[in-house]
Amino acid sequence: MESAKADSEVLENIEKHMAQLKPLLPTQAIICIGEYPAKILLKGSFAGKTDGVLSVFIDKSAGEIAKWSQSSLDPYNIVGLDANIDTHFWFNVLPNVAKNEEFIARLKNKPVDRLNGAIMVSSLWEGVGSALLPTLISQFKEWNENSVALAILPSTVQPSDALFNALWSLGMCASKDNANVLLIGRDLLESYAGVNRNGSKIFGNTIVNYMLELMMAKETLVQELTELSRSFNVKMYTVLSTMGASLNIYGSLENILNTTLFNPLLEFDLSSASVVYVLLRMPLQLKDKFPRGKIELAIARWFKKKASLKSIYITEPIYVEDISDRIDVLMFVGGFDLAEMFTSMEKEVNAIKSQIVKKGLIKEEDWQEIVKSLAAV
Repeated sequence: MESAKADSEVLENIEKHMAQLKPLLPTQAIICIGEYPAKILLKGSFAGKTDGVLSVFIDKSAGEIAKWSQSSLDPYNIVGLDANIDTHFWFNVLPNVAKNEEFIARLKNKPVDRLNGAIMVSSLWEGVGSALLPTLISQFKEWNENSVALAILPSTVQPSDALFNALWSLGMCASKDNANVLLIGRDLLESYAGVNRNGSKIFGNTIVNYMLELMMAKETLVQELTELSRSFNVKMYTVLSTMGASLNIYGSLENILNTTLFNPLLEFDLSSASVVYVLLRMPLQLKDKFPRGKIELAIARWFKKKASLKSIYITEPIYVEDISDRIDVLMFVGGFDLAEMFTSMEKEVNAIKSQIVKKGLIKEEDWQEIVKSLAAV
């Protein structure tokens, strides 16, 4: 009897200990790939310890990431390739990560394979970012994890090598069954101008941190967007948003929605869109005024004359204790026509692609598979 009692006490203590540990285990992850997004995220809250969120920064060198962070990052949150390789093009990087068990093991030990969802941020003109984004999309699928990626496209003034990396990466993402890619144009990102919930101004690419903070506040976002994508076979989206919009100033939710068109993050034809995922954050005092059903009808009316949508998914709004009347809106618009953009990029990279094929660094038939994948989006 005493032995049984002792065993029971041991089990009870173990359960208590596990209960204490459980809140410390991350349920979500932000995976930052490349120098450009790293320097953005290091300005925000994800550079430190955030409850329930694991931040992982990946680039060529762990030492370089630590230098950028000015020691604000724990070494645990840094994964450097730390290999003596060129990283200018995706094909320099890919062989060193695609089947690199040691690299994958370092990620798995974080543990990124036991999450409710992962959000990746990658700059597609960089060799590391362009190679790793489709690689990690596939890896998360192997781990039965859903993921969403913010893919930052090169500026229109960047040379053709940047476009070459980006186009290959997009083609590889398009070939993945489980890809959820939010396309963001660098030029529009860096010219962003808005305000946050405190009324403070937001300029340029720092809006990425604000967007991520809102996305991570909705733990079901990755799963819901994945289900929407799978249901309608949509892989590519972009973002329409407005942050810190005062209901008192704008007068109605429709007027607030109109402001999302002032700061698009990609040039695209809204009328060709087929699906939309919408997330709002607003003060708790507005919950009765704007329940989910009312929001759904308001957004459906707003889109009625703008696009022939197949589906609008309004996730349950995030209501926060706040004395202000400011509303944040994120709309992931997907299924729009990308043919013109891809065709333009393909023409611009044709000369450099031909040189690379001639040198035997890639095969023409492999490149044509990329073009084929993009045509099917």
